[in-house]
Amino acid sequence: METTKYIRCMRQLHVNTLKKKSLLIALFLIVFSTSAAYSQYANVTDDSLLVLGNEVYRKGNYPEAEVIYRKALAKHQNNKSEKEWIIASVGLGASLLDQGVYDKGQEWILKADSSLSEAIHPELQAYVKSNVAWAYKANRDYSNSQKYYTTALSLANRSGDQYRIAQVSNSLSLLTYQLGYYDDAIKFGRIAVQSFEQIDDPFLLSISYRNLASAYEALGFTEEAEDNLIKSYNTTIRTQNNDLTSTVHYYLGSFYHRTGSYDKALANYSKYLSFVQEEGVINYIAPAYEFVASVYMSLGDFERALDYFNSSANLIEDLSITLNIAFCYQKLGEFDLARSYYNKILDNPDQNQTDHQTIEVYLKLADLELETVNLPEALAYAEKASQLSQKTESKQLNARSYALVAKVNARLDQPVRALTYSKKAYNIASLFKGYRIADYLVQLSRSYHALGNDSSFYYAEIAFSEIEREQRSVYGENLESGVFSNYANFYNEVAYWYLKENDDINKSFEVTERGRSRVLLERLAFSDSELQNVVNDTTLIALRQQEKNIDKVYREIERLNDNQSLSALREKVNELEFQYQSRTNELYLNHPKLRSVNESEIIKISEIQDMLSDNDALIEYMFTDNKLVVFWVTKKDIDYHSFEVDSLSSEEFISGLVSAFRSSIQNNDSLDSISAKSVPLYDLLLKPFLNKYQAIENLLIVPSKSLSLLPFDALRINDSYLVEHFNIKYLPSATIYNYIKPPHRTTSRDLFAVAGSGLNEVITSTKNYSSLPSTILEVDAISKGFTDVLSLKNRDVSESRIKTSALNEFRYLHFATHGRVNEQNPEQSGLLISELIETEGAFEEDGYLNSKEISSLTFNADMVVLSACNTAIGKMISGEGLQGLQRSFFKAGASSVVVSLWSVYDKSTASFMGSFYENLTHFEKEEMGLWNNFKLLFDLYETPVFGYKEKALQQAKKEFIQHPYYNHPIYWAPFIMIGK
Repeated sequence: METTKYIRCMRQLHVNTLKKKSLLIALFLIVFSTSAAYSQYANVTDDSLLVLGNEVYRKGNYPEAEVIYRKALAKHQNNKSEKEWIIASVGLGASLLDQGVYDKGQEWILKADSSLSEAIHPELQAYVKSNVAWAYKANRDYSNSQKYYTTALSLANRSGDQYRIAQVSNSLSLLTYQLGYYDDAIKFGRIAVQSFEQIDDPFLLSISYRNLASAYEALGFTEEAEDNLIKSYNTTIRTQNNDLTSTVHYYLGSFYHRTGSYDKALANYSKYLSFVQEEGVINYIAPAYEFVASVYMSLGDFERALDYFNSSANLIEDLSITLNIAFCYQKLGEFDLARSYYNKILDNPDQNQTDHQTIEVYLKLADLELETVNLPEALAYAEKASQLSQKTESKQLNARSYALVAKVNARLDQPVRALTYSKKAYNIASLFKGYRIADYLVQLSRSYHALGNDSSFYYAEIAFSEIEREQRSVYGENLESGVFSNYANFYNEVAYWYLKENDDINKSFEVTERGRSRVLLERLAFSDSELQNVVNDTTLIALRQQEKNIDKVYREIERLNDNQSLSALREKVNELEFQYQSRTNELYLNHPKLRSVNESEIIKISEIQDMLSDNDALIEYMFTDNKLVVFWVTKKDIDYHSFEVDSLSSEEFISGLVSAFRSSIQNNDSLDSISAKSVPLYDLLLKPFLNKYQAIENLLIVPSKSLSLLPFDALRINDSYLVEHFNIKYLPSATIYNYIKPPHRTTSRDLFAVAGSGLNEVITSTKNYSSLPSTILEVDAISKGFTDVLSLKNRDVSESRIKTSALNEFRYLHFATHGRVNEQNPEQSGLLISELIETEGAFEEDGYLNSKEISSLTFNADMVVLSACNTAIGKMISGEGLQGLQRSFFKAGASSVVVSLWSVYDKSTASFMGSFYENLTHFEKEEMGLWNNFKLLFDLYETPVFGYKEKALQQAKKEFIQHPYYNHPIYWAPFIMIGK
């Protein structure tokens, strides 16, 4: 029902628990409904039935309101020209409309309209006309709706009633916004805001600010939109109405999501979701899940997004949810399933399906056909979307449609058309200041490049800035990595342009480095452990408790096999992780110190050359669509080589070679078989350079994608292994070298070692992990070479014991235990310490030291050794690389980390580690000597890129190659060193 001045009473209502839900439903209808207007009621105080009807209606009890209004009609049936009968007729019509009885509802409101005469006060006439407009709008007759609202505003102005002027202007603002007449929406919205400001009604003023914000945003005035949304929020605080405040959190979340401010979006959506869950109104819990899902979808976490969309779909049926479910399946590679969803929507359109939703289907189908290389179909769908979009006057839909037409034309080798549409798309999208426009910039840059225009480089630089702004707008390693993974390949693409077009190897190297391991760089510049220096103890304890709650559910998931229970637990862990992510993002918003770190500087080739010796070389690998580019940097020279692949993408081709080589080793194949699979890898990755630079002895390798899984040591040169000729270690990016903590920091003790030997194969959570009896022998053997050692074995091994030990006092840390990889959530990868669940202390410990827990520890260690299974393995994220445990140890302060590329044998590993540590002691004495130790005291010693640690690892491998039993690379090749 179109509302009156009596709505101001709502801010004074104090309803009990039983009435709360009906009031909430009424409020959500007021704020969210696109067909209803804002509840203003007729100005009546002298008729008890009408007053009661208005109160019941306002609380959302429409069936009861209908009964009361019918009684009022019967009471005044002999005076149909009087205001009481007219008000009752409108009230009955509104009650029916809100129950979905549209025809009858409109009929009663039109009866009221036909009873109007010049004798009726203009204010009441305006009230009736505005309700007629609302009824037409509910029945999607927008032309008549606009006509009646215009008449109502004229009558309201004649009456001089400020409330009626404000109310009708507000309704016109919403209608014209929905019709795409955004300038009119702003005009009417301003009238409503000014009027409600004068009247000082915070409830309706808040809604008017929000309407005005929507109109401003539609025209690209995002600063004005944000300003009005913040005013809306501040005004709701004055109402002390939690219901209304929660809806403004929704609108703020939605706005910040569209502008790519994911931290603010998460914080606001979280508050909205918490509120509707507490109230238990299913019709609003479902959209709340959808909002959360949409953020995860934008962040590239399609599996989690799909979980939330499905949760929403289980509560209500909605076309937009179905569309998004299909899109998630598409991005997860379920193309046929996604296509079936889209086609079903097109073949069986819902009667309430809007043009915007039809356009969304065409856009998503075009994207799907483009992804599956069905280019004619993709172009047809994109052009349909574009044609329909132009009729809607929606700038956003026009921009998206043009961009998709451009993408398809680019793939069809139509560069001129691609550039034309890319320009159109960007010109519209750039009007929306603060919006996410990286996709448009990337497409525009590529279109210029296809025509050989140098503007490609200009727009690429703008794109990089926009991508990095978007990444910085959210906190959390998984979330940030997801944002950046969408664009990582573009950095390599542009880097190759610099090589091909400008022969500028320095700039090319800088660009590819700019796109590598950005999230890890941020964490090394400002670690998670520094959070405790900024927030108070209470907040920190609450965060740790949330982390423990999440860990507990993950352990429950690992113990269960029942699908129904697993589904419920996955839903629970999703909710807990969303709450945690929202909370941490809000903390980073509220504590600027946490974001005050200067942006990491990309290393220059000249800086690399300065740190290399004459015998060192850095090799960095870069993939583009069909090329592998290899950069080679020595003390005095820089070079590169590119290889083109015809049939597959370069990454797929190399990945196949790496997989075959690894399998050959892990299957314990013959040396001939391994050599045969080594040849193409060696020829592509190393041969051109090693033939040219024969003085090189040390290789610092920066791998990319599947090359992170390749044991370079085991590649064959003639009749020997690569490790027999070269000392090899790795970095996730060259720039990271400057941010990894230096070795030789002050420590008071030598070695901290853990032997995780006693796992119980009967216990469900550890049943897939065998007992490791040789780890005790391993720890005993490596301890012999040191004076001050703390070793944990048997019953001494526990998670709490590790966490409470002064780990920062030790120079070397050694963990001989199982590693566990969680590719869904890399923060849940970790080390299996013990099966003992500890209930003493501040938090319950589950015997599993996960990646996030490791990151929060503090080390001064020169080296951490993880002689466990698969500790280098993890989720492969474009741009970030392999999400192995080494990242967590670097964040905790380790200088270098030794990890394994596959499951290792217990007994042979114990022997290998004994040899490694024995060589470590020997080569350290040889390298340091009296003079270097003296320089170390005065901080004058410059650590070489390749020193005693690297030599010790190489020597241990050489010794194993000669071992009578463990000479096969399956035993020694998995162990690699990463870092300084």
